[in-house]
Amino acid sequence: MALNELFHIYMETKSNLRKSTRWFYTTAWRNNIENSALGKMRVSQIKQLHIKTFYAGLAKQGLAQNTIRACHSMILPVLEMAVESDIIRKNPAKNCGKDLGGTKKEKTSLTAAEQEKLLVFMDNEDRYTVHYPLVLFALSTGLRIGELTGLRWSDVDLESNIAHIRQQLAYLDYGDGYRFHVQDLKTEAGRRDIPLTANARKALIRQRELDLMLGRSAKRQEVEGVSDFVFINSQGRPYPTGAINRALYDAVKAYNRREEEKAVDEGRKAQRLPHISAHTLRHIACSRMAESGLDPKVLQYIMGHSNISVTMDIYTHLDFAQIQKKVNALERDE
Repeated sequence: MALNELFHIYMETKSNLRKSTRWFYTTAWRNNIENSALGKMRVSQIKQLHIKTFYAGLAKQGLAQNTIRACHSMILPVLEMAVESDIIRKNPAKNCGKDLGGTKKEKTSLTAAEQEKLLVFMDNEDRYTVHYPLVLFALSTGLRIGELTGLRWSDVDLESNIAHIRQQLAYLDYGDGYRFHVQDLKTEAGRRDIPLTANARKALIRQRELDLMLGRSAKRQEVEGVSDFVFINSQGRPYPTGAINRALYDAVKAYNRREEEKAVDEGRKAQRLPHISAHTLRHIACSRMAESGLDPKVLQYIMGHSNISVTMDIYTHLDFAQIQKKVNALERDE
């Protein structure tokens, strides 16, 4: 039996997998493992050397370390099933998950000052002002992109200033073309009530005003029977992640072009903004909350992290300016 065959048998045994998780596993396997020598190799012939060589080959191709780790997280349990089924005596993938190699992608972020510059620019530019409420809300709440696009007006209580996070949207192809799917949250920690800050509330009110002014409310389209999504485009549909990424890319590019022109006129060096993505907005929001001194357990709840170690990683990446600021604040308190 080839490793590819065993993988498909393994997937058949996982009847409780979420549809989106199953799609992710099968797509990742098809893209990275299926056509490799390892994927076609007989399970009984696979040695640790073969697996380590496969991972090294992925790293040489320039794949990200997280992609290689994802491959390992699939190969390990597939071969463990072979051990439990007496197909092989021991799992050759054990201890292969260390020193995986591959490129490490540094998280792009914005400082508080850069964040404010981008928001002011988007708010005052006709081309980008339609995306301003979504970006402001994302930076004020730290929602995952699926939670953000899946937020419904019925989840929002402006009187009590609370947003109830109850579902998410996924834009996936399950064999019938790419389209939106309403999904339950991945973990119980994801189901939470977010207090709305003044900026978050402002973003929601601006979004409602924009929808009325642009006639979007009358165009609302359903996704699996649901139609009251907060953030919708000119066709009345929720935004795919790619559309948000393009809007952010274009906004930053336009800002940098204008900043470079101003810098030339003023005889100084241009202070360009780094390009960011929809996922970056969550990281930036989390960083701002950590910088403000928010208790880690509170931040864990707001971000919907299942594990506190994920939250604490944000605190370990505060830049030196923030650390210095907090130390100075301690001295003043003394």
